[in-house]
Amino acid sequence: MHLDRLKLSLILFMGILGLGILGFIVLEDLSFYDAVYLAIATIATVGYGDIVPKTTGGRMFTCVFIIIGVGMAYYTFSLVISMSIEGRLKDFLGRKGMDRRIASLDKHIIVCGAGKVGGNIIERLQHEGETFVVIEKEQIVYERLCEQKVLAIHGDSTLDEVLLIAGVKHAKGLIAALSHDADNVYVTLTGKSLNPDITIVARADRKEAEGKLRSAGATTVIFPSVMGGRQMVSAMTKPVIMDFVEDLFYNQELHMDIAEIAVSGQSSLVGKNFIESDIKGRFDSIVVGIKRAETLITNPRATERICAGDIMIVLGQRTTLSKLNDWSLGKTDGEK
Repeated sequence: MHLDRLKLSLILFMGILGLGILGFIVLEDLSFYDAVYLAIATIATVGYGDIVPKTTGGRMFTCVFIIIGVGMAYYTFSLVISMSIEGRLKDFLGRKGMDRRIASLDKHIIVCGAGKVGGNIIERLQHEGETFVVIEKEQIVYERLCEQKVLAIHGDSTLDEVLLIAGVKHAKGLIAALSHDADNVYVTLTGKSLNPDITIVARADRKEAEGKLRSAGATTVIFPSVMGGRQMVSAMTKPVIMDFVEDLFYNQELHMDIAEIAVSGQSSLVGKNFIESDIKGRFDSIVVGIKRAETLITNPRATERICAGDIMIVLGQRTTLSKLNDWSLGKTDGEK
């Protein structure tokens, strides 16, 4: 809106200036350079007096030119100043507001790097409705994130003070998605030293980086090139399964999801098997696996008893999964 008004005012201003130059050439018989000088001096209201209109027509033209030209010049320059001040003020207030929101974050996720991999991470976190903040070193990328209303910090994520500003001490997770393995190792080491309980997922390009990342404290190491290759092969050899998985994870219109449901000691699920709990009948959901301590039980039997601390991997409707999650935490009695 303001930019359109500025463009229009500049066009009108230049048009009036050009008309003034032409008028002085015709009415006062001035050279082009003298006409330009007199037109600018008139609009600027400096009036040196070394060149003045001598004819009656020239003076009348100058009067009209002063009223229109000076008014247009004042409007144009005031609009430029106003936009400059408003823009800086808006940026200042926006930055202050973002800083306050970042400072108030708790149990959030920190994303280090917003490049090709980081950009997809941000998109997925938004899809999942997660609370997160991004640390980005490149000014252009950082400004783009701000324009997209993404909580972001401009800085080097390998520095302690930057991670502290991002709230690493009370974050639940950190994703190291920088382009260099060495930087991801350093971020992982720094993040783990500042918050020993934080979950860290780190990106790696070279296989030999995995050991270093795990030694530094990474919970999970992801190889984008390896995962990309697996997906491409699956899309070729198992296209139907691949389409189903893609829809399950990324299609919001499907309303299906796969969730990790933790079972607390207060839940009435504890001690029951899958026949007694009737998760399938009550919530139209299927338990496809159970993570118990360090053991993963796949396709559990109907007689398998649920224990406190189990993490059930459940496939079902998003709405019913939410209710099942409340039951597993002991918030409800399991009624649908």
